[in-house]
Amino acid sequence: MIDRNAYWLPLVILALLAALSFWLEQSIQEAGSPRKKNGQAPDSIVENFKATSTDEAGIPRYQLTANKLSHFPVDDQTLLEQPQFTHLHAKHGELIVSSRRASVSARGEEVVFTDDVSLRRMASTGRGALSVQSQSLKVLPDQEQIISQHPVTITAPGLQVSAMGMQLSGKTRILKLKGRVKAQFQNAPRA
Repeated sequence: MIDRNAYWLPLVILALLAALSFWLEQSIQEAGSPRKKNGQAPDSIVENFKATSTDEAGIPRYQLTANKLSHFPVDDQTLLEQPQFTHLHAKHGELIVSSRRASVSARGEEVVFTDDVSLRRMASTGRGALSVQSQSLKVLPDQEQIISQHPVTITAPGLQVSAMGMQLSGKTRILKLKGRVKAQFQNAPRA
């Protein structure tokens, strides 16, 4: 007589092979897939991204660039790698915000820069160069505002300022510091 276990042995081996094949396929797909956010893969990826917003007359207002843009459909959020936001102003010059990463809200009304964030104001007539460092800066492009609720360090020739937060108007270039402010002045060379 043939033992009943002999009939089950080939079925068990087939089931193990099927499970191993499934596991191997999943492992390969995860390793080769783009970076995921909350378990979801992006529905679109753009490399060397560049977008420019203009006013009614066609004059550029600001520009947003990134090495890589990934859009996630689940929460309609966009993630940027090595982003740079440039606010263009004919009278006051450029403001440039850059970081390692940023996220853009669903409708594009807010861009949050994180990880090694830097804001630079280039020197212009009557104004020296200015640099701001923070862990996070929120840019509201249509409102022309740059905000930080995190500590900031501001440096300019002969000046170093630290504060608990800030708000900068892109239109007027007025910088409002929040919380405890500490300033250190040094004799700066005069031009």
